[in-house]
This record gives sequence, structure tokens and C-alpha cells, in this order.
Amino acid sequence: MSRRALILALVAQAVLFVQVASARQSVVSLKPLLIAALKTGQAEGVLVSRDAQAFAQTFGASAPIVIDVTRIAGHKEPGCGRLQVVTRQAGVVERDAKGQALPAKDQSLTYQVNYCVSGRFPAGEGGE
Repeated sequence: MSRRALILALVAQAVLFVQVASARQSVVSLKPLLIAALKTGQAEGVLVSRDAQAFAQTFGASAPIVIDVTRIAGHKEPGCGRLQVVTRQAGVVERDAKGQALPAKDQSLTYQVNYCVSGRFPAGEGGE
């Protein structure tokens, strides 16, 4: 693939990513998405905070950070459940060991957490 074709493909992908993100709830923290997913089974959002700005500056990515949260299981404590969280951002620029920028690419992080609708971690977890 030529350099120009690669750039055009990345731009098209970034535009699509921004369109998807614009239809999502804007959040300044993950907490409202965790609570919504516990109540409804899933929640989608886009992070709009100083943290998001810091990530954009650090990784040279202007695309929004989108977040998907899904309730994947119940929990023995009432009002709590097991959630899967997926965060994604397009056009992230990482650096090699010499500090040279690598080609931009989409990045994602997936993890799971036990959480309660009261906004806390279940008893006995999270250092309690």
C-alpha cells in the first residue's frame, strides 16, 4: 500500500471513529458508565476530561477516547456485578526505545471489574 493510500485509509478510519463517538454520552469519569451498565446491562460513552486531554497530548492522538461497559455477570453482593470495560482510541502514536515516533494505530484496553450501583467496590475488594 502506498504512503498516500495509507494516510487516506487512516483519515477515513479516524472520521468514522469520531462519528461513532459523537453519538455517545460524554462523561468526565468512568463511574456513570459503570453504574448505567449495572442497571441496564451496557453503557457507551466518550471521555471528555483533563485526563482525556492528557492522553491526547501524550500519545499525539486527536481522536476521542470511547468507552464500552458491559455487565457480564452478577455478584454475591446485591446491587453489584462483574463488568467488562473496553476503552479505545484511534491514531495513537507510540515511541520506540530511541524516542522515535512509530506509525499511528488504533489502541484498546479491555479489563474487568466488580462494582456496585452505590458507586463503590463490593465489600472485601478494592482494599476494604
